[in-house]
Amino acid sequence: MPTDLLPPDLNPNLQWQDENGVPRHLALTDKIFLGRVCRGIESDKCILVRNPMVSRDHAVVRLTRHGVEITDMSKNGTWINDVRMAPGASRRLKDGDRISLGGTSIRISCPDLAAQREEEIWMEQTAIRPAAVCITSLVADVRGFSAFSQKTDSAVVYTLIKAIFARFSTIVNEHQGTVKDYAGDAVFAFWEHPDGFSTQHALAACQAAISQLRSVPEIHRQLTNRGFSMPPPVLGWGLTTGQVTLSHYGSRSAGMALVGDCINLAFRLSSMANKTLPSPIVLCRETASWVTQELALTDLGDQEIRGRTGLEHLFGIQLA
Repeated sequence: MPTDLLPPDLNPNLQWQDENGVPRHLALTDKIFLGRVCRGIESDKCILVRNPMVSRDHAVVRLTRHGVEITDMSKNGTWINDVRMAPGASRRLKDGDRISLGGTSIRISCPDLAAQREEEIWMEQTAIRPAAVCITSLVADVRGFSAFSQKTDSAVVYTLIKAIFARFSTIVNEHQGTVKDYAGDAVFAFWEHPDGFSTQHALAACQAAISQLRSVPEIHRQLTNRGFSMPPPVLGWGLTTGQVTLSHYGSRSAGMALVGDCINLAFRLSSMANKTLPSPIVLCRETASWVTQELALTDLGDQEIRGRTGLEHLFGIQLA
């Protein structure tokens, strides 16, 4: 139901007090941006909070056919009813909820929009169908991270992992891959083979791993030059190729799911590389078969993998 057809007291709006304590309210007809600057946004589409702890573009509140939703875009966090949102997350809001940022409390006044016409809701949704896809997956894992975290200041740990994730993500993008997750101290990326398995995409994943490995000394040098004291980080890479199921958990793209045995194996191999296996970059047999004409490989033989039955024939990349 369009909001302009709602009775005046049912129109969704945001209510707060400005820096002078004056009560304010703003009608929610599409989006309202919350932030310290909100550059380029019209005054009737934003709420400015002049506080240095508030990001320039902190959060956005949207009116959808299913209700009111907020998405966090901040560096220091957004609270709903005194509960901190996960960074970058979205959540549904209900009448009376309070958004807190930079000492300002914003109350949500909104009708129950759930009673939509069924066909309107159907038109708003996209059907999600699981699909079988061929991928090469890459997992880069920091060696000795638990011990390092135990004896190192958390700010130093955060700075190191942030620098690794940022550089590794750039390298994945440069090699036309997709970063799927940051899992603790690991980066998980994948390359989809759109027309069936091919050397092109498996090779791109391997080249990304080589570039990531070669970037580690520079990452360490830059951090030590900034005054951070830490030993050179050691990482291991696992690369596998196989078929997985791609779908979504829930209806948002952020919930994209990749499920398949080859992904589990990539995580296992990354934990063995540069540790129980001598090579820093370890490939499964399938991945090796697609790149053996392009890269110099070391045959690591048949290996037992923790948590798996049978043996896996593994290969390492020889580095110049």
